[in-house]
Amino acid sequence: MIKHKRSWFWPVQITSWLLVGFLNWLVQYSSGSFSNLNLYLNLAGMCAGGFLVTSLYRVYFKKRKANLEIDAPKLIAFLFASAFVQALGWLFILILMMLAFLGQRTIAIAPILFQIVPLMGIMLAWDSVYLGYYLIRRYHSTEVEKWQLEAEVRQAQLGTLRAQINPHFLFNALNNIRALILEDPHLARQTLTRFSEIFRHALQHTDGREISLTEEVNILTQYLELIKIQYEERLTYEIQVDEDCLGESIPPMILQLLVENAIKHGIALQSRGGHILIDVRHENDELILVIKNTGTLIERNRLEENLGIGLQNIKERLRLLYAENATLHIEELPPNVVVTIKIQK
Repeated sequence: MIKHKRSWFWPVQITSWLLVGFLNWLVQYSSGSFSNLNLYLNLAGMCAGGFLVTSLYRVYFKKRKANLEIDAPKLIAFLFASAFVQALGWLFILILMMLAFLGQRTIAIAPILFQIVPLMGIMLAWDSVYLGYYLIRRYHSTEVEKWQLEAEVRQAQLGTLRAQINPHFLFNALNNIRALILEDPHLARQTLTRFSEIFRHALQHTDGREISLTEEVNILTQYLELIKIQYEERLTYEIQVDEDCLGESIPPMILQLLVENAIKHGIALQSRGGHILIDVRHENDELILVIKNTGTLIERNRLEENLGIGLQNIKERLRLLYAENATLHIEELPPNVVVTIKIQK
């Protein structure tokens, strides 16, 4: 976020300290309490010291900002501590300049120490402006990412709907239901219920950031049972969910999207079909989601350009929701392709 500030920081930094130096010159010159050399030396120390100290503070802040907590008492304490340290550094620079250019071997420390309060006040003002700007930009960035996340989720869900209501999918599903009406009316009703549940779920969670894992697994089961009517014995699946994971929440339809990809670009390409394993468990403080399916990465990569909702989309959704606390990894462990999502909880 601070990188956007680079274009104006140095011009404003230089201008502001020249202005501080000019105001300092007016005050000291009008008082007539300094010799010319002393006046200009103090002026140079004021500008150079302030400029150097605040520039070093900026470097420190940019390294520390990722760990900065938005908590009022801690921010205030951080501001005052920073201002005090900066004021001491500024004062030290002033003393060094006086010793170097005035030819003095000793300096009365007491009068100089009285300057720490006004110096700290200036530093506090500078730090407050800098930190305030950072917090405003951080809030703005968070809002932008929130809206971006909602747009990504909506796009993914609408994309899933498009994949589900394409003519091929509709034809197969409805044709299977029609055939079942004569062969097995009870199963036909179950299939029609599953079909409607999938669409209801997708529409109901258009604006959701997270849903319960239990609900996600339930709709995933409905989807797999519907697909099994088409693939019959060519598709088998297993869902393993640790009981202590049932209370967790995950992004809506993320498991379904991964399973869809596994079927389209794994199972469907195998003449004998294949098996899908969905494994959800805890490891330490991480929620682990694993989708393992029969197939190869080469086959997947060949079709990646035609993937309506690819792994990259899922990675981006995870990044927007969890920042650095979630990862997605795909690998080939013959004869399977394994996709692993880790979410730190």
